[in-house]
Amino acid sequence: MTFFLLMRHAQPDFSGPRKWDAPGWGGDLAPLTEVGERQVNQQVDKIREFNPELVITSPATRALHSAMVLRPELDVPFKVEFDLHEWVPDRAFRWRTLGEVQKLQSDFERFRGEWPPGETKPWETIANMRLRALGVFRRYLNFDRVLAVCHGQLIKAITGVDEVDLAELVPLEFKEH
Repeated sequence: MTFFLLMRHAQPDFSGPRKWDAPGWGGDLAPLTEVGERQVNQQVDKIREFNPELVITSPATRALHSAMVLRPELDVPFKVEFDLHEWVPDRAFRWRTLGEVQKLQSDFERFRGEWPPGETKPWETIANMRLRALGVFRRYLNFDRVLAVCHGQLIKAITGVDEVDLAELVPLEFKEH
């Protein structure tokens, strides 16, 4: 059995993407604020106690930055995993504004994260998020303890928890049946 400690990224600073008027995916380039760096540092003792053998992280800058704050504190390999990325509000990557994402998020919530029978929606389902994340985790079943730095929506899809705060740690036992 492998134990994963899932960490949501800390507080991001979206001022750069806003300044560029970066459409859609540009928000994924947001680093952490100074508060965000402190949020990560406040988790160091708990993470050391977990004693991870490996850190895997989402490719989104806010998750990478969260992982990099931990880098000097942990003498373990770090690896970027594409499929630990955030929920995709539009699988064609056509969204351009926060308003569009919020509208898609509302639709996602209205249908509790799954498409209605016989319908296809633009957004990624909870089931798909879970499948892609568990596919990543399966590659690390040869480890005992892995820290995964990713996103709140993904952590909710995997664990079923209702809310995940910035820099919150959520334990997960994973064993293949």
